[in-house]
Order: sequence, then structure tokens, then C-alpha cells
Amino acid sequence: MALRFSLLASQLLQDRESVLKAVSWPVLVWESPPPRKEAPLGFARSTLSNIRFSRPTASEPLVLELHKRIADVDEVTLGRSPDCDIVIDDPTVSRLHAVFRKEPHTGMWQVVDAESHNGTFQAGVLIVPGRPTPLFDRASLRFGAVEMSFLQAPAFEQYVHARARSQVRLTSVGVNP
Repeated sequence: MALRFSLLASQLLQDRESVLKAVSWPVLVWESPPPRKEAPLGFARSTLSNIRFSRPTASEPLVLELHKRIADVDEVTLGRSPDCDIVIDDPTVSRLHAVFRKEPHTGMWQVVDAESHNGTFQAGVLIVPGRPTPLFDRASLRFGAVEMSFLQAPAFEQYVHARARSQVRLTSVGVNP
């Protein structure tokens, strides 16, 4: 389920403890990339237009909880298919693109590329398909052309505070000669 960043961030700033308990950590934060010139709509993009998915906007990132829809499964799937736990509407994302796993002994999260067509990247480095890659408190991930941040609760708090500071606009007073 996608959560609105602005709502979650304001709740976190008002009542930190209740948000930390209510959200299933870690989360993926999907920010909209800067606007770019789009190529003419191709077949893959137009075939997805009838399906309704949430997408981030420039002012409203989406926060996606990393949890499974079926409780008996030990992994969280990400891809374009509606059968995935986290559905990403983007033609560069494979039907089953990546799998997240929580290592039972250490509690460490891992991401595994599911032999996707356009690859999974961590910090700009291509992940070898099928090989688990550890994720720490914060990680920059890319699935095809979709960039997301993997954030544990402390890293999400830092992200919220940094984003709040960056949105403060300073005005300068000009001095007339």
C-alpha cells in the first residue's frame, strides 16, 4: 500500500512514537524524477494505461511499506505484475523484478534481482541476478529506470527532517546602491 509522504511526515513530526509503531518498517520512498522530454508513447506504456496504480508526483513522493500481502511467504516481491506485493507501474520494471528478504538470524534485509530485463542497482552498481545484496539503514535502489530509497525508521526520520529543511525558502533583501 502506498502512503502519502506529506501526511506521514506531518504525523511523524507531531507524534513520532505512534508513526513508528503504525508503519511496517522498512519502507521504500519513490520520488518522481525531474521532468524530462518523453518519447512518444510506445506499446508497453499504452497497454498499462487501463490499470490504475499510484505514482509519485514532483511534490508528493510515495512511501511503500515493505511487507508481504500473504503472511506465510518469507519474501516481498516487487514488479509490474498485479500479483507482486509492491506494484510499480513503469515499462522499465519487469513483471517480477526483485525480491526483498529479511535474514532470519540477523534481521538484515536483502534485495535479490529476479533476473529482470533492465536490472536492479544499488548505489548505481548493478546487482548480480539471484545473488542477495544486503541493505543497511539507507540504500539507494533503482529498478529499471525507477529510483527509490530503502529506509529503516531512523533513516526515514532523517529523510523527513532533511526534506523539511530543503523546502524552507530563504528570501534575500537586496541593497540598493
